[in-house]
Amino acid sequence: MTFGLATRITLGLVVILAAGVGMTTVLSAHMFERTLSDFLTSRFEFELNDIRQRIETQMDLGIALAELQSVPQELQEYLLADEQMLSIEVFDDTGIVLFSTDPSFVGDLVTEEWITAWRASRGQEVWSNLERDARVVGVPLRDNLGRDVGSLALRYSRNHFDGNVTEQTTRLLLVGAVVVLAMTPLSIMGALVLLRGLRGELRDLSDSMDEVANQRGDGSALRRTKPDHPELAAFAATAFAAHDDIDAAIGEIRRLDEEEAV
Repeated sequence: MTFGLATRITLGLVVILAAGVGMTTVLSAHMFERTLSDFLTSRFEFELNDIRQRIETQMDLGIALAELQSVPQELQEYLLADEQMLSIEVFDDTGIVLFSTDPSFVGDLVTEEWITAWRASRGQEVWSNLERDARVVGVPLRDNLGRDVGSLALRYSRNHFDGNVTEQTTRLLLVGAVVVLAMTPLSIMGALVLLRGLRGELRDLSDSMDEVANQRGDGSALRRTKPDHPELAAFAATAFAAHDDIDAAIGEIRRLDEEEAV
């Protein structure tokens, strides 16, 4: 099955349109994911900084981190205020959990990923980590000499985050599909209108070449193309002249053959 010029160009425009919309959709979804991640990180970082300020204020009074008895109650109050939070932990510089909203975590070692992320971000004000079912945001705890003595870590559910990303991606895909479907008929109509003159011109050129090939020097198609295509007219004249010269040469050869035969 063959397609005409207008059809091929239209299909190319539709493919380019779909590819452009698809790329825009992917980039928009990725940008939304990053923006939402940064927003949630900033939000929970703000809450962790509030807790950190309270803890570090008590440590400035000379109380060791492990001896802060009010911390568990404060952590529990913050946890109950936000349903997205899964747990809040305080661990020391060796990775041992000192306080947690989940009492079963107290005394355990945090994961190596947490320790690595915390130590890699020393000198910074926030660190983060990604788990299978949660995202983790942490801030360092420092004594009055500026030394890192541990860290606060907050785990929040990935379900809310992933659900929002999936919902927004689906919405963007739907909008992109509507754009492609709406623009496809317009692309077809535009291609037909814009290429109408070109299609007629190419058809006349093709008919003119057929007339040259069939030696119809007075053909209608050839006459139509002459004003707009002087190069084609010159080529046609040369072709007809060459054909006449060839016919004359053939006739002369035949005449000489006949004279020799006599």
